Amino acid sequence: MTTSSGNREKAQSILKMAHIAQAPIDVQVVAEKLGFKVIPFAFPNQRKGMVVIQEDIKAIGINEKHPKTLQRYTVAHELGHYLNGHAHYENQFIDDETKYYDHQFQQEREADLFAAELLMPKDFLEKDLAQLGLDIPKLLEKYEVSEQALWIRLTSLNLAEKYTSHTKKG
Repeated sequence: MTTSSGNREKAQSILKMAHIAQAPIDVQVVAEKLGFKVIPFAFPNQRKGMVVIQEDIKAIGINEKHPKTLQRYTVAHELGHYLNGHAHYENQFIDDETKYYDHQFQQEREADLFAAELLMPKDFLEKDLAQLGLDIPKLLEKYEVSEQALWIRLTSLNLAEKYTSHTKKG
């Protein structure tokens, strides 16, 4: 399994290759630079997306019924599967304690970590937090992610606490 720093290095390399230096990250451009075509598709509602690679065709299907923020996250998540060399499964997870021992669950988690690194790079967030403070509506508008994804990222990087305490002191 790739570590957080491994996913961070992959995301930083891709952003550099795609000449992206600020949010929002254009996931369409990133996908295209990696040879993928992003295709909106009428998946059953619970299905977020999938990667298809056949011969010289590389595509990421995204659920056209989902909000734009979820579609963007799905593209980044599916790129995470691809870049981490994951096999793809059709199984659904059962939310119980055994999932932590499940290889597929670990791959999903790793793809989520990559998506967060790509869509909300730590250095971009730190720069924007220094300018905007913990202004969640402005950050959501800038990063084009869901509020849940933003809070998970801010707390996992210990930035929410840092900027909340900074705001209280200031």
